[in-house]
Amino acid sequence: MKTVLVVEDDPHLRRVFRTLLENEGFSVIEAADGVEGLAAVRAHAPACIVTDTMMPRLDGIGMLVRLAEAGGTRPTIIVSAVHKLPPMEELQTLGVRQVFGKPFAFDQLLAAVVKLAGE
Repeated sequence: MKTVLVVEDDPHLRRVFRTLLENEGFSVIEAADGVEGLAAVRAHAPACIVTDTMMPRLDGIGMLVRLAEAGGTRPTIIVSAVHKLPPMEELQTLGVRQVFGKPFAFDQLLAAVVKLAGE
């Protein structure tokens, strides 16, 4: 069973992600911010990450930068309401494969996770 790390500060949205992904057979690890996300990557080595960008303590981009500095990038999907993100070329160096704006279509997100978890 592939593990997906969901890093999202909204507990309701984390539950929605968990339900959606578990129904597709994924094991889901949750983190409320980038600090918890870093610890979860170290502890669980997820197949891919789904992360928000704006979170307390450490945002999603900051988490991905720290992972990249430690040589631990993972295929990542950003799900964010932020309209101004770094250029995709820069995000790709951090492991980002796709960006979804909020609101988003759950079926498209699920299809992207299925694809990335298989990389």
